[in-house]
Amino acid sequence: MRLPNQISLGFAAGSLGALANVGFLIAAGAGGLIAAMSIQLPEPALPAFLYKQVAWGGLWGILLAVPLLGGNWVVRGLILSLLASAATLFFFFPMLTSGDQGPGMAGLNLGTLTPVLVLVANAVWGLVAAWWYSLAASLSSAVPGINPEGVVQGKD
Repeated sequence: MRLPNQISLGFAAGSLGALANVGFLIAAGAGGLIAAMSIQLPEPALPAFLYKQVAWGGLWGILLAVPLLGGNWVVRGLILSLLASAATLFFFFPMLTSGDQGPGMAGLNLGTLTPVLVLVANAVWGLVAAWWYSLAASLSSAVPGINPEGVVQGKD
């Protein structure tokens, strides 16, 4: 598959993974899991939260086009989820913190189990994204009229 196709597929797969991530977080909140973990998450405005997650999920998903992550979609998804989790815990959360206000380093101001929730939620994202990327990439080579490089073949 050609690089532009891989990038487009990566963005789409990452966005789908982000929808799964948001669904997991909503279910975890509604089911009482987040409260049971003593994590104090602010109630986000769903449209803004969804948009942010889908946009960032898509951008992170572009990394699925990097061939260095191995061939197994489970391994690729988990590696990417660890990278996204590290960025969230050690860059974005501290960046959103001012004094005692905000999530703090690794989100610990929200609760001591926040890193666990971030790792699990991002694993959901990474696994769904890598699964979709792998599935769609394998199907694209089986579609009539598209060769393995992703070039549409027409009738002349």
